[in-house]
Amino acid sequence: IITFITNILSHLILMKKDLKILRLNILNEDQMLNLAYMLAPHLPKSGALLIDGSVGSGKTFLCRHLIQAKQQLEINHFEDVPSPTFTLVQTYNFNSLEIWHCDLYRIKNNEELFELGLEEGFQNALCLIEWPDKLKGLKIDGVAHLRINTNSTHSERELHFHSDSSRWKKFSKLFESIKF
Repeated sequence: IITFITNILSHLILMKKDLKILRLNILNEDQMLNLAYMLAPHLPKSGALLIDGSVGSGKTFLCRHLIQAKQQLEINHFEDVPSPTFTLVQTYNFNSLEIWHCDLYRIKNNEELFELGLEEGFQNALCLIEWPDKLKGLKIDGVAHLRINTNSTHSERELHFHSDSSRWKKFSKLFESIKF
């Protein structure tokens, strides 16, 4: 049994070690806006982008501009994209996909999470999830992780992206190639 557990732990450590974490430095809001417009055409049709960061790090800003960039590309104009802080979920329909923008900050338990109907979103849409720690181990296919760290200056951000899902391959390659 000890050998079996050791083998499993070694495999998990290797999997984590092989996961490539991409980093990108953003100096200001204009660069974050440009990033959203570069990445939006490469969003997968379904899955989840779990976006983590402190309050004010730019999670909602990035989501808003990813959605508006998609609107600009597909319907040639964009609408206001409010923060889902109070509604918890906002949905946006496009020709090529549906986007669910979710802010889980105010979720207190799994029952509240279940009431949002995220299972449907995870199966049929692309979910942009702010405060993903509230998902508490929920099984989701096609996941990517984005961490936004604030730096010493008010406007600088360091982004860390990783995914082992094939759905995010094109997005990941583009993210890796971007330099500001």
